Amino acid sequence: MAALTVSERRVARMAADGLTNRQIASELVVTVKAVEWHLSHVYRKLGISSRGSLSETLGASA
Repeated sequence: MAALTVSERRVARMAADGLTNRQIASELVVTVKAVEWHLSHVYRKLGISSRGSLSETLGASA
């Protein structure tokens, strides 16, 4: 988790909580593309390949 930026952590936590990319974008007042960009960096940095692994990975890091 330390490798993630504040924005990446925020987007990852919201995605792990079940929000869609569109909901996250609306909440943070950014584009859906920005959310996708952050998530792709989160997946790479955490060594995961899907949104389904976020909750487990974030829970283990907390």
